[in-house]
Parts: sequence; C-alpha cells; structure tokens
Amino acid sequence: MEAEIDRGPHHRDYGFFVWTLPGFLFVFGFIAQFSIGLPFALAGVVLFGYLYLRGPGWPADLGLPAGAGAGLLLFWVLPTDLDPTPFVVAGLGLISVSSITFWRLRCRPG
Repeated sequence: MEAEIDRGPHHRDYGFFVWTLPGFLFVFGFIAQFSIGLPFALAGVVLFGYLYLRGPGWPADLGLPAGAGAGLLLFWVLPTDLDPTPFVVAGLGLISVSSITFWRLRCRPG
C-alpha cells in the first residue's frame, strides 16, 4: 500500500519554475545554434517531453513562455550587432504576461 504525502495547498507552485527551463533551453539553443546550441536545444526537447508526460500541468506550464522570455533577455547581455531593444521588450512581455496569468489563475478564490 502506498502512503500519500500531504504536500499542502501550494504543492504545485514550483511547477511554473520547472516549466521555465525548457523554454529557456529552446531559445538559448536557437541563439547559439552555430556554436554550442544543439545540445541545449535537445535538452530542452527532452525536458519538454518529460514535463508534458509527467510534469505539473495547467497553469504551471505557463512557465514555458516565461522561460522563452528569459532566453530573449540574453540579447541584452550578449555582444551582437543587433539592437537588443525588441528582444528585451519581447522577453519582458513574455515573462510579465505568463507570470501575471499564472498568478491570477493560481491565486483565485475557490
């Protein structure tokens, strides 16, 4: 007989942060595709598959676009010829929208 563990009312809150990792790995793998990006992109695909099958579900998977937004923020610190402003705006937008949506869905009464 398997004992059930009482994790409390907030046991799935970590899932948002778990889902950010494959989103970040996808974007980082794409940015660095011509140097070291392929292993990171493959790790993102494997992690996405695992989380899709066994990980925390809705609304925790809203962390995926937040992780992609965090990856887009890399353009702010990496030396490139591209203007980082659109990437930073898109990254902050993805992080903000997915975080606020998760918070509103997770913290609603009832």
